[in-house]
Amino acid sequence: MHESILKERQLTTCTTPITLQDIRTLKELYHLKAETRELREPIVRNIIKQRVVGRACVESLKNALYSLETIYIDDDTGHRLLRLDGLKQIEVDLTYEIRELQKDIYYLEYGEDKFIDYLAKFMPEFRAHVNKGVGMLKGKHFKAFITDRDGTTNNYCGRYRSSIQPIYNSVFLSRFAKNCCTYPIIITSAPLKDFGILNVSINPSNTFVYAGSKGREFIDLNGEFNSFPIEEHKQKQIHLLNDHLRVMLQDPDFEKFNFIGSALQIKFGQTTVARQDISSSIHDDESSAFLEKVKSIVKEIDPEGHCFRIEDTGLDIEIILTIDAGSDGQAIKDFDKGDGLAFISRELGMDDSEGPVLVCGDTPGDIPMLKKAMEMYGDVWTIFVTRDEALKKEVQAICPKSFTVPYPDILLTILGLLSL
Repeated sequence: MHESILKERQLTTCTTPITLQDIRTLKELYHLKAETRELREPIVRNIIKQRVVGRACVESLKNALYSLETIYIDDDTGHRLLRLDGLKQIEVDLTYEIRELQKDIYYLEYGEDKFIDYLAKFMPEFRAHVNKGVGMLKGKHFKAFITDRDGTTNNYCGRYRSSIQPIYNSVFLSRFAKNCCTYPIIITSAPLKDFGILNVSINPSNTFVYAGSKGREFIDLNGEFNSFPIEEHKQKQIHLLNDHLRVMLQDPDFEKFNFIGSALQIKFGQTTVARQDISSSIHDDESSAFLEKVKSIVKEIDPEGHCFRIEDTGLDIEIILTIDAGSDGQAIKDFDKGDGLAFISRELGMDDSEGPVLVCGDTPGDIPMLKKAMEMYGDVWTIFVTRDEALKKEVQAICPKSFTVPYPDILLTILGLLSL
């Protein structure tokens, strides 16, 4: 894939062409993003199979890009505006959506070598980080590749529903999964589906184990669904909580929280509701008041705090169903990605696996996953995507065979080059 992936002769057809669109509502934005997923998915399959991609496909991507770039910009604020309904408007930051389409178009038009040169222009010390990562991991076949998604292998997006995986991203990741590891596992806090990681991913089928809800639920390489057991009492409590949140978000005072960041995500054993996004679309006072409102609902349902723990990231309110922590069954703790990894490893028969394991993350929420890997496996390597010096030191203290990079695209390039 070192030359243009496009040819004049259209050997693969564009089965889901995208036309130019006048995007004025959030619903229309999400519809366009869904169209880009339907277009991108077969393109990745064709590239993986070394088939030529027709020019009509890139023209459709250019139509999607132009449709986003021409969304109305307010003269006073400089922000793009979209309507929630007939009257209300919301500011939208489309940096992710626009940049990832630009990158996909460049990737298809100029090929992989020039695309990597293109990425290097935007990131300081890109080549140095890539060369160090490739040098550290070259020649290894990993028993498992265990990774977070958002902020690790995928750039952050202001709205989860818009965070459709780019073509170049999927090619690099899928090639690494196929060529360099036995168990490729993505563990994310998002749900599996409706709306979750399966709705935003375009990797070929049976390439990754997708684990949602921090690993409480996952689909294996054969497409079989697995879930961590939840007590009946706690299942009833979380259903009650979700019903209360749905009702609250129908209130005109709160409905805007349906359309920012993670929005409302009903996960398996956990619920996430956004109170802010990376663009700070909500005023701080309003965001803080919303947090207190959610806390009051949780307190009303679980006054003793036996069922739920609340984790506030500043953007998302994570309401997590607790699990037993001690052998006596009395202590309780939050379910974290370490618990998820242990569950997945047990179900897939990875507990006593030999060979190196690669763990990738980007936030403190991924640390339990790394710690659990260190407990379970004898040869653990890790790459974290972070510019946080404190997190860098923590990762190094946990795993001596560690390396940090500042941007997800650097990690992706390392994985893509390792799998050639």
